[in-house]
Amino acid sequence: MKQKKTLIICNSKNSDLVQYFKCKVEAIYRNNNQKNFLFFKNSNIILKRKNVYNSSYTDSSFFDKRVPLDFLRSFYLLAVILSNNVKIVHFTTAHISNLFLSFFLKCFKVKQIFTIHDLVPHPGGKSMLINLYNKVVINFLSDEIISFSKKEIKKQEKKEKFIYFPLSGFHQYINKPKNGERTILFFGRIEPYKGINNLIDLIRNVEKKGIDYKFIIAGKGNIENLEELKKFKSLEIINRFIDDDELSELFEKATFTILPYDSATQSGVTILSYAYATPVIAYDVGSLGEYIDNEKNGYLVNYQDNDKIIDILTKVSDTEIKQLSHTIINEFNNKFSVNACQELYYSYYMNKMENKND
Repeated sequence: MKQKKTLIICNSKNSDLVQYFKCKVEAIYRNNNQKNFLFFKNSNIILKRKNVYNSSYTDSSFFDKRVPLDFLRSFYLLAVILSNNVKIVHFTTAHISNLFLSFFLKCFKVKQIFTIHDLVPHPGGKSMLINLYNKVVINFLSDEIISFSKKEIKKQEKKEKFIYFPLSGFHQYINKPKNGERTILFFGRIEPYKGINNLIDLIRNVEKKGIDYKFIIAGKGNIENLEELKKFKSLEIINRFIDDDELSELFEKATFTILPYDSATQSGVTILSYAYATPVIAYDVGSLGEYIDNEKNGYLVNYQDNDKIIDILTKVSDTEIKQLSHTIINEFNNKFSVNACQELYYSYYMNKMENKND
């Protein structure tokens, strides 16, 4: 009898999502079990492994002139899946081309697992499309859904479909001097929901009170209040793409990373900050509280409670900051590392393959 196989798909070319995908692939190769797996990927992803097929040629996950090409290719991919006796398919990222193949797989009763990174889409131009995609996946296509948010799973009508996995798969970088100038870093693509206005209010009050902190905003995107921000003496703005070397330098010298978000499901910036042993200060919105243990690896405050943040900045000692970093270093490997991610997903896939009735 032909061996049943599992297929893992990443149609997105987003660098973070590609990293998660490669983490899963390497877990399978590390355990020398690649004969039981196939891998579909965006053509932009470089992956020099066996059993790998290009499944998408798009640059965008929703709008792209190459989407019709993906649709036509889905017929070939379906043939690959059926001829290889694939019984489980894991769509690891949200992508319009997932839907073409998924509808076909539904007809052939192939088990489908979807990872949904944002069960509640961030406000913005694509939120309606993402919400529609989520509804179609949850209600019609999926057999199981992986989410990084316990809080959002509890709100779902079809809770039985969901499984919680913590966000992980990051490399750890520990080379962090903690003494010297205190710096607060806001990092990531600039989006309205990330609360630049909240940060302005915080910086304004920090300067008024004469608290000795430097702020850095680093990331690509439109900053609506750029002129107002330029007036602050304690603020440096790096409004462009940040390469890896500069990114490392920013996190290594940061005392805290700040997330003054208006909304969030979870945030890769939180785990990235932990990768550099940098504590996080954040509003308690979305599922950020599932990743920030207050006063142990950072600080969690009520939404827009900048007075509390100022109180923390005023009172926290160098010794306490070092203790926060020490806690992060100790827990990182078991919770957030590449190794933790690989062990989690490999175990998950093996359990699915061994469960004949699943």
